[in-house]
Amino acid sequence: MLSLGFDIGGTTIKAGVVDENYVITRKTARPTPKSDPEAMCGLIAAVAAELAGGDCDIDTVGVTVPGSVDKDGGIIDAWNIGLRNVPLKKMIEARIHARRVIVRNDADAAAEAELLLGALKGVETGVMLTLGTGVGGCLVLGGRLFHGGLDRGTELGHAMLDRGGLLCGCGHRGCIETLCSATALKRMAEKAAEGGEGMIARLAGEGALVDAKLLIDCAENGDELALKLFDGYTDALADAVASFVNVLDPQVIVIGGGISAAGDFLLDPLRRKVPGKCFFGSCGSIIKAQAGNDAGIIGAVI
Repeated sequence: MLSLGFDIGGTTIKAGVVDENYVITRKTARPTPKSDPEAMCGLIAAVAAELAGGDCDIDTVGVTVPGSVDKDGGIIDAWNIGLRNVPLKKMIEARIHARRVIVRNDADAAAEAELLLGALKGVETGVMLTLGTGVGGCLVLGGRLFHGGLDRGTELGHAMLDRGGLLCGCGHRGCIETLCSATALKRMAEKAAEGGEGMIARLAGEGALVDAKLLIDCAENGDELALKLFDGYTDALADAVASFVNVLDPQVIVIGGGISAAGDFLLDPLRRKVPGKCFFGSCGSIIKAQAGNDAGIIGAVI
């Protein structure tokens, strides 16, 4: 029987067939249709049929969303994809015949993959942050994923970091997401490109895509302005991580999401900065997520 995982992101839906050993045997991707639940579900059904390849015996369809999900698999709020109060699980069940349909928060799904296969395996107390278009996050308490006291999950990316700061898509100001997401890095890169200084501006003028990756690449190549911007970014991220350390004193802090592809170039500054911002003067291990960029697909079906 087939298990199909769908990881809905702010720009792309990644999907794949996951075998019994949680290995992805086939995958594909599509642009995310935003603010249209019918189009979203139609696309999921079409991709499911494509991945199934005529095999109608589907065991599990797992879907992750970048937002809060209720206990019935409905989206409470996923502002990055423009959906609010959408009974997503029921809508998918009406379109795809499967033994079970699962809808969960994307960071929770990634953490489930890390608990089973990766950086959180055997960990009793941990924090995971996923740095993508937005910032997702989850907590591991007593070796299990904590789903929130009211079973609505946890939104670590919307803890306040800068009172009265930038407006977040959630409608509040100064959320961690406004300073620590790929969107925040992209905003910095765009401003640098407009300013006409440094490697970012030069490469933008040559047609390079101005995004978070461009800023990180330029910083890794030693560009002074990019390094300054990235240093400010890791300062903000270290503030956020230190705050969670002070609350939970976790054994492990796992960093995932697209920005984590920077590896030690991102993690080493955090390892230097976070302990000095903590009440304890130290913190648990800061490590990269191990399940990779497909953790959402795998975690969707666990």
